[in-house]
Amino acid sequence: MSQTAMDAAAFTEMKELMGDTFTEIINMCLQSLPEQLAGIETAISENNAEHLFNISHKMKSSCGSIGAFGLAKKAEAIEIIGRDGSTDISAQLIDELRDLTHQVVSILNAELK
Repeated sequence: MSQTAMDAAAFTEMKELMGDTFTEIINMCLQSLPEQLAGIETAISENNAEHLFNISHKMKSSCGSIGAFGLAKKAEAIEIIGRDGSTDISAQLIDELRDLTHQVVSILNAELK
């Protein structure tokens, strides 16, 4: 995997800018990212391109708000496929999305401790 899940500098900058609000954003992301990953997997298994597009778009936006640009980039790649009306996602791409999601969740959990 060539891309890191989280941009540490961006994460730190957002944390400093948002102050106490950042903890709320982390908590929302900890809840939403696993749900979004599950939604993407369900959309693929159900061959639902519209849902794939919508949920991957939401994931991309969530990631951008916390500096998880590597994860956002993978979500965007899936978003584009869904927007084109397909659910044909390579096993490698979905594996990378899972790995990056788990990395981001681990980073966020560590931040709360």
